[in-house]
Amino acid sequence: MMVLLIAAVILGAVASFFGVVPEVLNANNGILVEITLYLMLFLIGFDLGNNRTSFSSMFKADKMLLIVPAGTILGTLFGGFLCASIVNLSGQDAMAVAAGFGWYSFSAVILAKVKGAELGAIAFLANVMRESLSLFLIPVIAKYLGPYAAIAPGGATTMDVTLPIIEKYAGRRAAIIGFVQGVILTGITPFVIEMIV
Repeated sequence: MMVLLIAAVILGAVASFFGVVPEVLNANNGILVEITLYLMLFLIGFDLGNNRTSFSSMFKADKMLLIVPAGTILGTLFGGFLCASIVNLSGQDAMAVAAGFGWYSFSAVILAKVKGAELGAIAFLANVMRESLSLFLIPVIAKYLGPYAAIAPGGATTMDVTLPIIEKYAGRRAAIIGFVQGVILTGITPFVIEMIV
């Protein structure tokens, strides 16, 4: 999956650079991106509503239900702010990139539209790396730091991509909290990015 994502981005860049893309696509690129983005959000909402078992069980979880997502949000934004001193970005831009919470497709599109293609590309790569590293780090974190700590690295991806890893290595309760975290972070990502930029 990761190879396909990176290949698609490279293919798009090469096609655009060499002028292979039809002019009608170039002229309507922004509109097409927006339509695709809204369709993706609709499908995420549809998937959430369709999964009634997860929806009903999430309300039976423990007090960590809101503490873990809140800690993930604060830790992610603070981490982004700290990274600004390492990379050549302003604190605001670094926090905006971090505010994607691992949701690379959405954050990249929004930041490219609002702040330019360069920051959009940085957001895409940073959030793809977050998701990829989470797949490797969750088992280690669950073993050495506990099940709740293992939820944070996945960010918004804990309701889909990293959820099976969380359930396998951190347990069912952590998976329910992870699912809730994914829903919360997916829901607030657009607003947090807009507030920061």
